[in-house]
This record gives sequence, structure tokens and C-alpha cells, in this order.
Amino acid sequence: MSNRQKQLNLLGLATRARNLISGDELVTKAIKQGKVHLVICANDASASTLERYDAMCQRYNVALDTSFSRMEISQAIGKSRSICAMNNQGMANKFHEYNTK
Repeated sequence: MSNRQKQLNLLGLATRARNLISGDELVTKAIKQGKVHLVICANDASASTLERYDAMCQRYNVALDTSFSRMEISQAIGKSRSICAMNNQGMANKFHEYNTK
């Protein structure tokens, strides 16, 4: 299994474990409250959305990943979403670990 697939599987696991926040408003609120360790934004989201989350993640010192499409994210978490965030540090670290292998 590829590391890319392992990352998508981890998104599904995080959803089932209630360690994944999805949706624009909820993710924005969680970032501002400091509850998020990793933000995953679809690479085919609008340019303004990508710019907004890039700036927000830099401001609040949160990692941003844009390696997946909206379809891949939606399929992994079981909801139609282009933005989600992990609020569990261990899962976020594991996600990054798969990215570096």
C-alpha cells in the first residue's frame, strides 16, 4: 500500500475516532481556538480558499497539506468536503510521517 493511500486511510480513521473536523466554518473556528494540528485542503479548491487557509495556517503556526483532491478527501472521510483538520497531535504526526517516507 502506498504512503498516499495510508494517509487517506488515516483520514478515515480520524473521522471514525472523532479526531477530524470538516467543513469551512468549523475548521476556521478550530484553527483560531488553537485546537488543530494539521489542515488538509483540497488542491482543486478555489484559489481564494487556498490563499485564505495558507495565510491562516501561517498566522496560527499550523501545518497545511494540499496533496489531495476534493474527491479523494470526500471519499476518505465519507462526506463531500474540500477542507478538514486533525485535532489529534499523534494522528497529525503519523500523517506527516507517511509524507516523508
